Amino acid sequence: MLAFFSQDLLAFEASDNAWPDASATFFVGIPGTAPSGETWDAAFKRAMAAWTTATNFNFVAEDQGGDPCAGQNTGALGNGIGGVGFADSRCGTEFGSNVLAITLTTLSCTNPGCTGKKDIVEADIVFNANENWDIYSGPLLPQTSEFERVALHELGHALGLDHESSAIAIMQPFASNVATLQPDDINGANFIYGGTISTPSIYDIPIKLPGKTSFSGPDDVINFAGTLVTSDASLENKFIDVYQLTFENDSEISVSLSSLQFDPALILARITSTQQLVPGSTASDENLAGSSNANLQQPIAAGSYWLGVTSVTAADTGSYNLTVNAKTASENSSFKTFRSIYGIDVEINPNPLIKGALRSNDQKFDNKFIDIYQFEVTETVTLRIDLTSSLVDTVLLVVDVLSDQQLGSVFLRNDDSGFSTNSRIEASLSPGTYWMGATSFSTNDFGDYQIQTSVVIP
Repeated sequence: MLAFFSQDLLAFEASDNAWPDASATFFVGIPGTAPSGETWDAAFKRAMAAWTTATNFNFVAEDQGGDPCAGQNTGALGNGIGGVGFADSRCGTEFGSNVLAITLTTLSCTNPGCTGKKDIVEADIVFNANENWDIYSGPLLPQTSEFERVALHELGHALGLDHESSAIAIMQPFASNVATLQPDDINGANFIYGGTISTPSIYDIPIKLPGKTSFSGPDDVINFAGTLVTSDASLENKFIDVYQLTFENDSEISVSLSSLQFDPALILARITSTQQLVPGSTASDENLAGSSNANLQQPIAAGSYWLGVTSVTAADTGSYNLTVNAKTASENSSFKTFRSIYGIDVEINPNPLIKGALRSNDQKFDNKFIDIYQFEVTETVTLRIDLTSSLVDTVLLVVDVLSDQQLGSVFLRNDDSGFSTNSRIEASLSPGTYWMGATSFSTNDFGDYQIQTSVVIP
């Protein structure tokens, strides 16, 4: 059975709308019991708890009923109460063919122009009462819709996720044998609400992106705890957690790693947007004396780095605490800029994360402000490049460049293939030099933006 979900209004797709306090309350009082003998309420609350446990978002259940269509039938923007229940229509309108459920969200503008990101202030979920429902685990049963996995899916919409078609996820646009939250779902929620995201690497070691990944100065500190476990990736027979951090300025850093359960070791290496290690950028500290700390203190160039947490002794596990302090050494980063033969400045910036801004005094291309960044590809790789902004309707350009700065045969342009007014390019790039342009759809648009480049692992 192929049954589609419905919704009104990075693999994962965020809607660009979010709850301002990373929390939502549902008034749960769904009458009745499934054929399996379990109440609908119990399954819905379990789905809420799954999101709350796995992500940085918090669902709260109130044990009283809330009509999900209250304030919706008349065209009003909800009634201020998050309701959930069964209905034979989507609040007065027929359900589409094979639609199992719908999430209705009420949004509040965050700026006078009501553009870009909006706050979610209410979410209501309506399950199609015309379907044959039950609660069960495992593969889908013929002609029977499974309630809990649909609840998980709709709650994903409620917290701000869109459908995801390119990865295994509960947020796929159709019901499937996927019955639990998948890494892609968890990454999506944590991307919106600042939790740790895990992304694959070319070295078969997952990379963790904590809620705060970027240090902008002048004096930044992050503290977080983790645990080495036997399911972690290993390097030289030692379990390892790897965190990706970006330093926007040349900085003096101090890193401290402590554990009461194993002898800790630290590894630091700068990376490019294609996950290649920058020669001469690696540093390490192994606490061979057996005390409880490993430390690194050194100047570093602006850029993105992998910070590895591991042990001195093979196969050690246990909890640890990590502190990273960065003091800005110079507000002028060490990225070089040159004037191209086209009269536009180009910044040589290999970072997988770039924060920039289109400004009213920027140079123009096609009568629109533009920033251009140069990066190198050393081995054929598939890259996903996301250009996002809450202020600009973005356009992303990628072109290969020959040795004399003449443009090559590869020219890629994208407008709005990301979510909302954001842009995305995903393509296989051969070894060579590339320029990446951040510009706008409309003339004279300017504002902050972010470019995130990730390697697509087959």
